[in-house]
Amino acid sequence: MSQLNRKDMKRDELADAMGRGVEYAESHARTLITAVGVVIAVALLTALWFMYRSSRTEKANVALAQAIKVYQAPVDPSAPKPDDPQNPTFADDAARRAKAKGMFEKLLDDYGSTAAGDIGAVYLGQIAVAEGQPDRARELWSDFVKQHGDHLLAGATRVNLFHLDRNTGKAEEVAKTLTAMVDQTEPPLPLDIVLSELAATQEQLGKTQEAVQSYQRIVDEFPQSPYAQSARQKVGELDPSRAAGAGGLPPGMTGF
Repeated sequence: MSQLNRKDMKRDELADAMGRGVEYAESHARTLITAVGVVIAVALLTALWFMYRSSRTEKANVALAQAIKVYQAPVDPSAPKPDDPQNPTFADDAARRAKAKGMFEKLLDDYGSTAAGDIGAVYLGQIAVAEGQPDRARELWSDFVKQHGDHLLAGATRVNLFHLDRNTGKAEEVAKTLTAMVDQTEPPLPLDIVLSELAATQEQLGKTQEAVQSYQRIVDEFPQSPYAQSARQKVGELDPSRAAGAGGLPPGMTGF
């Protein structure tokens, strides 16, 4: 038998390798097909999940917008149109609140895990306060702040909680919380808001001089704050001796 040359040997090795590959594929065909099928199924399910989430989020946002429209709808006793999808009106506040409450509750039930559902819970807290249910409002607002501490509504919700607690006999606790915030490097609220809430709480507790000091800090440190003007007035009311030096204009004069 003639000796195989190097080219023939390489060709035979390639043929053997291909043959072994075919044999492996044939013997493991079911496993390979199953594996490919699993990958495709996972990709398909992932795509469907994202499509579902996107669709669900869109529906939740639409439901939230409709509920807010009702919540803010005007009262028109002469021509109430509570079911008008574009421009609803209501006979009185109670009717408007009841309609909005039902819509926000449905939003929470259907889309509770979405951002829109959580925002709806904030509105339900407002309604709970109006209906004399402060504990329910505190629960809803506290949950929102815990889950969405950086959300645009989180600041307003924290302020709502301060007001709620002040009005339900927890002013001392509120004062402690706000005093601690003043000393924080990065408080969860702008410092002028913290000082304004602290001053109002101190005033409610009868700590007049402490309240004056907090109001004065707003005047001195945040002269452009939207709270500065009311702070000047409060300083003048609580301590008339400081009125002329409160960082504002003398009584009887107005700015341009």
